Amino acid sequence: MKSIYDVPLDSAEGTPNFLEQFKGKVSLIVNTTVGCGNANQLEVLQWLQDKYGGDDFQVIAVPTNDYCGPGVTKGKWADGITCGLDSKLYGEDVYNVTFKYSQMVSSNPNKLVGPLLGQPEGHNGLGQPNGEPHELYKEIAKQILAVGSAAPKLEINYKSQWLNQGFYSGEFMGGNFEKYLVDKDGYVSKHFACTTLNYDIEKTLKESEIQEKGFAPGMGEGRSKEVFEEEYRVISEFIEELISGKKSEINPEYTNA
Repeated sequence: MKSIYDVPLDSAEGTPNFLEQFKGKVSLIVNTTVGCGNANQLEVLQWLQDKYGGDDFQVIAVPTNDYCGPGVTKGKWADGITCGLDSKLYGEDVYNVTFKYSQMVSSNPNKLVGPLLGQPEGHNGLGQPNGEPHELYKEIAKQILAVGSAAPKLEINYKSQWLNQGFYSGEFMGGNFEKYLVDKDGYVSKHFACTTLNYDIEKTLKESEIQEKGFAPGMGEGRSKEVFEEEYRVISEFIEELISGKKSEINPEYTNA
């Protein structure tokens, strides 16, 4: 395994070696898109960036079209994105984000994604075949499997059913906004499922629903203020541990002393 920060990847603007600049920082890598129900998380991710950013922490958005399509991404974004800049400009315009975006890549969708979006297995919601996963996501998949084997088993008893799934099941991905917590040396430490940190729905969809129906839709099945607050607290605690110097169990310099 190698440091995530050594994986070749361009920025949304096309600058090479995008990840190299984050060496020495804890990061949260998130697969983003535009206009999907989970996109309200961009606001929450910005809260984390504001709280921990600077020399210690960075949210890294890695756009993908793997989970887009009619009924998932809305309005002018129903057909997904054309490049990483689409996702970046959407985040800046709709949610005022300041964190960094990479080029658009292919990720690691699980086999259920295509059929759930009304498409054959191995296709996204647009009917397009899934691409070869980018080296970044191949490395992430390898590392999350390894850290799941190496990490001590945590006692799981959360209000959030998504936290209760555990923190090492992200080899294959179920949707937009899967989150991977990476230590300062570039080794994956935890995975958080795509629904974690949903506290609302995407802004433009919410505005449309209010206009059409006269009221805002709810947070979704199993979601509540208490569930969101627990998820935000737990993820913040894991970030703080890595900022304070803890390393992923698969980091060559890891020690449990």
